[in-house]
Amino acid sequence: MATADIKDIIMPSSWNEYIGTVLSDSGHVSRSAIYGISDSRKWASSVGFDVTSDEVRSLVVGFTDPSRLWKDGVYLGGRKYTCTRSESSLIVGRESAEGNGCVIFRCCKCLVIGTHEGEAHPGGCYSVVTKLGEYLKEHGI
Repeated sequence: MATADIKDIIMPSSWNEYIGTVLSDSGHVSRSAIYGISDSRKWASSVGFDVTSDEVRSLVVGFTDPSRLWKDGVYLGGRKYTCTRSESSLIVGRESAEGNGCVIFRCCKCLVIGTHEGEAHPGGCYSVVTKLGEYLKEHGI
């Protein structure tokens, strides 16, 4: 499945539609979620993918001071990922045993979180999550 350019997709009207239409339907993202930065509340997520408020707060802090992520790892829904990349708007993690991974993009008001497992391609997950994140950030979200 070719990755569609984010500009070619009719953007959804609800947060759950972003999860389904843009992230999950891409075929590159296994589980995904959008969480608020200021209150760590879930805006939308894949069924059964629950990131705790402590995990969200740890990610928010990690964007300004990634030292703890490098040392202790990235936790999402109780799963640990080794931090492999950290920038002001991007965190990437990987599970060494399975090869699964995660991509977290910091927008203005929310975090876009995606994981790739099994047949989902890491590069495709990275591309879809960052493109959606950049789109939301450009629109002040």
